[in-house]
Amino acid sequence: MDSWSVPPVPSVPGINRGLDLFDTATGTVRPTQPGPVARMYVCGITPYDATHMGHAATYVAFDIAQRVWLDAGHDVHYVQNVTDIDDPLLERAVATGQDWRVIADRETALFREDMSALNVIPPRDYLGAVESIPSVARYVEDLQAKGAIYAVDNDLYFSVHADPRFGTVANLDEARMIAEFAERGGDPDRPGKRHPLDCLVWQDARPDEPAWDTSLGHGRPGWHIECVAIALDT
Repeated sequence: MDSWSVPPVPSVPGINRGLDLFDTATGTVRPTQPGPVARMYVCGITPYDATHMGHAATYVAFDIAQRVWLDAGHDVHYVQNVTDIDDPLLERAVATGQDWRVIADRETALFREDMSALNVIPPRDYLGAVESIPSVARYVEDLQAKGAIYAVDNDLYFSVHADPRFGTVANLDEARMIAEFAERGGDPDRPGKRHPLDCLVWQDARPDEPAWDTSLGHGRPGWHIECVAIALDT
């Protein structure tokens, strides 16, 4: 997937002391120490509607981080995805009578225009969820081999407590995590799940919805696994 053109990136006078970021795991501001190459993955848009000021604030913030690293002399490997298959997009297609692919293409093009207008430096790798489905299937198979995947009505879920470090980065209590999960597209109350925070990684094909044939069966990725696959592959 194509991103957008690279804007001029001027040098900033003075001494660049590097980038400090708030570390949620420790609750402190810490210097980033990326070495010669700074690596950054940013979750992109779900292109079902026009981008807004919240999107602008998000991507300008990460653009600032990238510019600070560049000014400090680092090469930056910046990766961003486009969630070009997901429930909000399919719901918008049904509501408007348009093909979901037409909506995704139109809104992604508008997002590119917005980023260009804001002089945001594009990611080095810009990948859609659909083109990454083979990678998603491969990583889900890897997790299955480690015993971290289970089925609920033919959908596949990742057991978050298969990782003993789960939750240490966010540093939130479980009630807060469940509330955030429910608010941001999760399904903590689905019957059959082992834990409310277990997340969908592969959804079995639904009637009248797009689906792809993979080693996992006929279906499509869950929301979060695509970011994992793209981040690990780039």
